[in-house]
Amino acid sequence: MRPGLAPAAPPASARTLRWACTPFLAACALLVSACAAPDADRGFTPGGGMEPAAVTASETPGPQPGTDTVTAAPGLTIEIEWPLEPDPKRSAVIKAFAGDFTAQWRAVGTSGRDRSYVKGIDAESSAYMESVTWVQGFLKDGQSARGVARLYALRVPSVMGRGAEADGCVDLTGVRLTDREGAPLARQPAWLKRPRAVFLQTAGLGQGDDGVWRIRLYRHADYPDERAKECLR
Repeated sequence: MRPGLAPAAPPASARTLRWACTPFLAACALLVSACAAPDADRGFTPGGGMEPAAVTASETPGPQPGTDTVTAAPGLTIEIEWPLEPDPKRSAVIKAFAGDFTAQWRAVGTSGRDRSYVKGIDAESSAYMESVTWVQGFLKDGQSARGVARLYALRVPSVMGRGAEADGCVDLTGVRLTDREGAPLARQPAWLKRPRAVFLQTAGLGQGDDGVWRIRLYRHADYPDERAKECLR
């Protein structure tokens, strides 16, 4: 993800992350080892139209399998396909991952008025500045977005103590860039068209002493990377 499970190629002023499997796994290992203090498994409270704030664990079940449609901003919706995940800790990680995705698009769709996305990111991590830069890139270019962004195939490949990795497929083919008034731009960027608009987003997350899971690291795999091909439908 580019920052925030965001577009395969953000505006020119934003920084684009490139997939680097080995460095990412090494960074995740450091993330996990730094947060490896044992903690009790807890569930979390699901909710359609979820607030993009960081997610903590509770004793309630995770979201039911199926598709939720969340309004991020006027004319901009996020479709999230929730997996069947009985483990409460992994469910909380998935919820935090999806929540940040929604929150960053909410920031774009509201022309930066909604800044709640920063609550789901570790302020001392690389993901924080990358996400802020990504959002600010739209604002600097006078752009917003409308349409439907899709997040699916959500999974948590690994959890160790207070560190976790989350993966998800992103489909931005239903998103269109607009001006701040909502009028579609005459020329849409290539990263909103296949194959670049469908990619794999991966994040490293850490759980703070307050029980909140926050994003600390983002990477993505673009087509024709083999992992990105798995996201094609």
